[in-house]
Amino acid sequence: MEANGCIPCHTDRAAKIIYNYGMSETTARQSATRQSGSRRKDMPAPTPSDATGFQRLLTTAQIDADVTGIVADPATADAQLTALLREALDRWGYGLHHLDHRAALTDTGEIQLFAGKTLVGRTGEDSEHLARSYASLSAPNADGLSDWSVLGEGWRTTIKSQAQLRVLIEDARDFETLWTPERGLFLRIWRRTEGGHEVTATEYAQPVNATQLLGDAAWDAIQGIRDRALQRELMERSAKGGLLQAFLSARHKDAERNLGSLPETHFTVQSSVTRLTGEDARDFAAVRAAQKTTADELKAMQERAVRGMVELLRSDLR
Repeated sequence: MEANGCIPCHTDRAAKIIYNYGMSETTARQSATRQSGSRRKDMPAPTPSDATGFQRLLTTAQIDADVTGIVADPATADAQLTALLREALDRWGYGLHHLDHRAALTDTGEIQLFAGKTLVGRTGEDSEHLARSYASLSAPNADGLSDWSVLGEGWRTTIKSQAQLRVLIEDARDFETLWTPERGLFLRIWRRTEGGHEVTATEYAQPVNATQLLGDAAWDAIQGIRDRALQRELMERSAKGGLLQAFLSARHKDAERNLGSLPETHFTVQSSVTRLTGEDARDFAAVRAAQKTTADELKAMQERAVRGMVELLRSDLR
């Protein structure tokens, strides 16, 4: 083995095999503060990198949005960016529903992200640093689930039966359940007033960080290599350093560093939330339907996340 840890005889060949295989099966990937009211209409639009940074973050949560178009209208940008940030946080799984999250476009074109009055970070900064900042606000338990109460301490109750849950949904004012295993995932439900409306929220979570997804993706990528000799060699190397390291050892020397700079390696889908308002908020059947939809959505998003990681690993990583 060479000093850089790569496979000495097969590195160039392996990189070509992996890259060409990925290109034959993968479509092109999309990559893509102000305090409210402080930006003047005659200010220049933010630089593409600011919008692209937020766009890339949203992509990790599988959210489609035209961020460049949004920031081109400063009068409405904050509200739209904030809505997108909150949607992403529903999926990243940090469990920070007790905090007021917002995004703000500055006069200089930065997009700043706030949790309450705390500046968490900026979309143009290193994604690893931003992920650490959000993680520092979270409180995961032994299962990786958020220990933060949505409503505050003293509100949470255990789901004991469907009959009890029906009573909560149909008759209770505000409530919050503890995490409960269901459908192969973890479920919690809460009711509170949001924006002047009574909201019943259903959240499913399946904690899995980006590193775990990369390991799963590396397995799929190695299994997809048609060169069986190389495939066996990488599987043997995985016994020592893990699947991801084995796969990256067959790439160019900057592959691991370049991979680590991408938002996809620090943010991923770990939860899904559905909110019901109006009559549906107190309709047991509607909530049960929302549970199935939310659970199915999370499973589908996590499957897509693994496939996306496989595509990422098969890309050039330049």
